[in-house]
Amino acid sequence: MAKITNVEAYQILDSRDKPTLEVKVSTDDGQIASDSVPSGTSTGSFESIVVEVPQAVNNVNNIIKPKILGLDPTDQKKIDKLMIDLDDTENKSKLGANAILGVSLASARAGSQVGKMPLYWHLNKLLNQITSKEVEPSIPTPMMVMIEGGKHGENNLCMQEFLVISSLENGKHIWQKVKEVLEREGLETTLGLEGGFTPKLKYDEDALKYIVQAIKELPLKIPEDVRLGLDVAANNCQINHADILAMFNRWPLYSLEDPLGEEDWDHWAQMKLELDQKKRDYLLIGDDLFVTNKKRLEKGINNYVANGIIIKVNQTGTVWETLEVVALAMKADYTHIFSHRSGETMDTFIADFAVATAAKFIKSGAPLASERIVKYNRLEEIKQEL
Repeated sequence: MAKITNVEAYQILDSRDKPTLEVKVSTDDGQIASDSVPSGTSTGSFESIVVEVPQAVNNVNNIIKPKILGLDPTDQKKIDKLMIDLDDTENKSKLGANAILGVSLASARAGSQVGKMPLYWHLNKLLNQITSKEVEPSIPTPMMVMIEGGKHGENNLCMQEFLVISSLENGKHIWQKVKEVLEREGLETTLGLEGGFTPKLKYDEDALKYIVQAIKELPLKIPEDVRLGLDVAANNCQINHADILAMFNRWPLYSLEDPLGEEDWDHWAQMKLELDQKKRDYLLIGDDLFVTNKKRLEKGINNYVANGIIIKVNQTGTVWETLEVVALAMKADYTHIFSHRSGETMDTFIADFAVATAAKFIKSGAPLASERIVKYNRLEEIKQEL
């Protein structure tokens, strides 16, 4: 059995030039594994609490490290439970979800290296300790942002993301064609936090118009080659559910993420009922609604409010808790979608996590931004291995 011999946290910068932390875990058999912690701009009220980065670094190096030295890096449940107990708050506000997550991610990677297997296989083994039936790893389909608004774009668009759901290759072509269409219309093609365009459009539906136009010019077909999605981020976008449903009727939309506020449970249930009656494939996805939290997901399942959940490891703060949420989603036949954050690093952990849990989809931003494309490229590497 290998043992953890050192844990070291230090500060780095994310894709927004804001500080975050990276954690390095060493083992007595010579393995060294490191992972970094993402952070969001548009966050749900019920996400686990992060502390200032210098404090998180201190908490790892001086509080967490002494407690996990000597532990087996393959025992993820024990490592994560120890940190949860050490923090001893409901929302990880004492040590910080960013401090705890950095150690959790790096420990998982160290565990995979000790076991001499790819990270996705190691995570898959952990998941199968929880699930009632064995899960086989598989490659998810990218959900790629083309146009950004809300807190992610300096324009007047209310909605946060306008997405295409397709292969990476199709996504690259669509991104280039959207750029061409916007330039032809005399619109700016500056980029938002996740690599999508942020044109100053009069109406949110204009974004869909230009994306659909780009898809048709390639030519690709909807929904055979490409599907469309929205991340409304309704906590920051005042829009009622009738307007969302009207858009769903007017456009060939497939996925609707956070179309309603994080505490508007009744309208979520009503929207799901109305979408069911349309006899059309759809995903009604909770992000701020669920915040990768098992209790909130249980409430959603019991109240029939959605059929999909965004999974963000930093919302809950540990690998093991994330696995528990994924297992619950799978049991309830919810589609789970692994997602990056607006503040990203060159870390590729979520790509392996998505494959390990057989996620149908992954959100990692535009198909050409460097800190986003590394996740998509990692999927291509895994595809060759599988």
